[in-house]
Amino acid sequence: MKEANHPPPSQESPSPARGGGQCGGTGGGGYYDNPIVRRPVWTWEVPAYFWLGGMGAGAFVTASLAQTLGSADDRRTAADGFYLAAAAPVPCAPLLIGDLGRPARFHHMLRIFKPLSPMNLGAWTLTAFTPLAFARAASHAADTGLLHGPLRGLTRLLPRRLTELAGSLLGLTLAGYSGVLLGATNVPLWAKSKLLGGVFMASALSSGSAAVTLQAARRGSPEATLHRLATIESAASLGEMAVITGYLMQSGKAARPLTTGRFAAPFWLGAVGIGALLPLLLHRFATRHHGRTLRSLSTAAALCSMAGSLALRWSIFEAGKVSSEDQSASFELSKA
Repeated sequence: MKEANHPPPSQESPSPARGGGQCGGTGGGGYYDNPIVRRPVWTWEVPAYFWLGGMGAGAFVTASLAQTLGSADDRRTAADGFYLAAAAPVPCAPLLIGDLGRPARFHHMLRIFKPLSPMNLGAWTLTAFTPLAFARAASHAADTGLLHGPLRGLTRLLPRRLTELAGSLLGLTLAGYSGVLLGATNVPLWAKSKLLGGVFMASALSSGSAAVTLQAARRGSPEATLHRLATIESAASLGEMAVITGYLMQSGKAARPLTTGRFAAPFWLGAVGIGALLPLLLHRFATRHHGRTLRSLSTAAALCSMAGSLALRWSIFEAGKVSSEDQSASFELSKA
């Protein structure tokens, strides 16, 4: 993944007929007929990687919170989140390598550690988070009798609290760095606001807790546990809505490719409506019901949150490509 760079200027002199100098509007000519920002060439692997990595991170944080603050039922039920946290990052490395083009490029990023480089930090975070998630999932498998033999004995040597703390910190970094990575480009929609990392982090916590809720509802977990998981998911959704509001306000006109046009529907209807508002209403409605109805409402809310999280990343990602062609937004960003 490379940043969208300014193209080198031509040696010819500018002229009004060629669109030289500054020009406004979307899709107009840039300096010496060159676009101001090259359109990103990233493909579907990028938002899929962002979504899976964020959801796995959110599931790990949710499960860790339950281990620290929850009841015995909460700890037993939410611990399945460690399985989700271990499974979700598995496709992430292949997706990232697929976007990079050659496996060696991923390896080369790990030869040095550059915490100020979002891409390098993300590669290191994914590499460190994945084994911690697998280790904590293995210890849970040993507790439930799914793991036997010498491996079960090894899991008892695992410092669980330390693993949960380190995994949660890495998980939060994995959840939010993707927004920081997009913001490091010169694409107006991605770079105008500094809150894109917070948007992705809040969305990851919402989708991760929703994945844990989905598993809990499927297993017929105690109603009190489902209600507490719904509280976590709702809090994350409210936080997500607040950060999205701030992100759109800071982005201003640069957000037009996201809020209007062909990506407005997946953003407003998918990310905001189905992904955040509808789960809040379903969980509110679920507090008045019990048994199968409660589990059905919790399942529907969780599926909506997870789908909305994907819609959020996909719509921002694709709208950013359109934003790169908005010459006036690029000039405004360069002045800022």
